[in-house]
Amino acid sequence: MKKMLNQKRRPMNFTKEQLSEAFVRHLDREKGLQDLMELMIESMMMAERREFLRESEGNKGNGFRLGRSYGQGRVLEFRIPRDRYGNFHPAILALLTDQEEECVLLASSLYCKGLTQSQTGEAFGEVGQAVQ
Repeated sequence: MKKMLNQKRRPMNFTKEQLSEAFVRHLDREKGLQDLMELMIESMMMAERREFLRESEGNKGNGFRLGRSYGQGRVLEFRIPRDRYGNFHPAILALLTDQEEECVLLASSLYCKGLTQSQTGEAFGEVGQAVQ
């Protein structure tokens, strides 16, 4: 057992078809889409940090902080990677933040134009269903 712990982990090389099949199977689960969205966001941030650290001499990864955003009408929770010096800021977080801000502005605009909170919520629900 001790011998196995000292061995390097080999990367798992899946084909696109194998990954797609695994994703499809996972989507059949309750919260499957939410899980996959969270995993994809985390994976993109990890890849981005890896590239960032290659170009940042003397800097290293320094754990994670928790983050939240909205997607597909649900709250997404994920781990945001950090670096030692606090200089890493994932680009995808800026996109998610921009999207949230646009939704807040749109909801405020609809409410100010006379729609009730319920009607505004319904409008957002219709948009979410159209995207799916």
